[in-house]
Amino acid sequence: MNSSKKIMNKQNNEKDNNVSSNVSAAKGNKRLSGGGVSDVKKIIIGAVCVIIVLVLCIVVGIQQFQPKVVLTINNTKLTMDDLMYPIYERESAYLPYDEMYQMYTGKSIWDNNYMGSDRNVDSSLATNSAGLKQEIIDAETEYQILYSEAKKAGYKLSADDKKEVQKEVSKALKGLSFTQKLRLNISKSKLTKRFEKRKLADNYKNDQTKELDKTVDEKAAIKDITKKDYREYKVQCYAYSTSATDSNGKAEKLSDSKLAKLEKELKALYEKSADAKDFKKLLEDDSKSDIDFSDTSFTEKDGWSMVTDKKLLKQIKEMKNNEISDIIKDEKSGHVLFVKMINNNSQDSYKDACDSAIQTAQNEAYDKWYQGVLENYKVSETTDVWDDVKIGTVTTDIVTAADLEKMNQDSSDATSGK
Repeated sequence: MNSSKKIMNKQNNEKDNNVSSNVSAAKGNKRLSGGGVSDVKKIIIGAVCVIIVLVLCIVVGIQQFQPKVVLTINNTKLTMDDLMYPIYERESAYLPYDEMYQMYTGKSIWDNNYMGSDRNVDSSLATNSAGLKQEIIDAETEYQILYSEAKKAGYKLSADDKKEVQKEVSKALKGLSFTQKLRLNISKSKLTKRFEKRKLADNYKNDQTKELDKTVDEKAAIKDITKKDYREYKVQCYAYSTSATDSNGKAEKLSDSKLAKLEKELKALYEKSADAKDFKKLLEDDSKSDIDFSDTSFTEKDGWSMVTDKKLLKQIKEMKNNEISDIIKDEKSGHVLFVKMINNNSQDSYKDACDSAIQTAQNEAYDKWYQGVLENYKVSETTDVWDDVKIGTVTTDIVTAADLEKMNQDSSDATSGK
């Protein structure tokens, strides 16, 4: 009996142990399952975060490498890439003269006064660099607006227009290397698109200008210009100055010995002038002489800087054509000279003054019309991009002065058939 109980108790204990083991195993399996899900979630979340960071880096990277917008005209955006060619056009036009300007003025051509044609730029206040920078913005804005107006008016390029554009494209690309074109962001297709756009805008502008010119009152434009004021005296003369400018820009009187030498030389030329076949060739070698020959003119209104003494100037004005004066000493201007009258009543200055006044009136008519058109467009400039641009430094290291000289020489050789 006792033996039977022991056996039963043993079996019950084993059963309980099995149940306990199963429960523990179940609990253990449950803990293992819960920890695995948590780890997977962490891995997934981490991967998603990495992907998001990578995407953001790629987006930022793309934005960094995208051309920066400089000018927006309605929905049209012009980037720095778009403006590289207009910048190159102007820099390549002025760069060949930079060395000469530095030699004679002590300043680069970019730091001298503005030399362009933008009527919105005050040439007396702006440097050439700053003026050309504004000129680019104004010109690109005008081209885009006139192009849009031309398209709305139904303008299209003719076959001849397109041929002309292709000639301009070939000329613009000639002499540039693959690398230079790449850095300037230009190609045949890009320049063709740009020049065709410009040509259409120009055609539209020319037609508008013709109509606007008809509205200008030319008589009113020239009413204050008189033939008396603009009577022009054309003269030729040999002269020397009694003073010289020192390194500080101060005028110093020449020594007596130097003045005596110049006086003797001028007198010898004067004696030759009466029988000379060509008055312009009295000096055998002007590079070895301090006597200067001048073929010039002055008007009744402006006078002549060489002769500022009124009595002496009156004597010159009274000279007949082809008459040669005596040797004149003007103490006020500091010049000693003799003069040959070429034409004592030229109308050239009067005609030029009239043409200039009429052109000014025509420009004003166009500007007024264009401002009216401009009001229909929203134009904005990204100053934080454009402010960093300094004309004279953008493309001058891509196409140097030496490059331009070679291109010009190659073009001349091709024209002359060398």
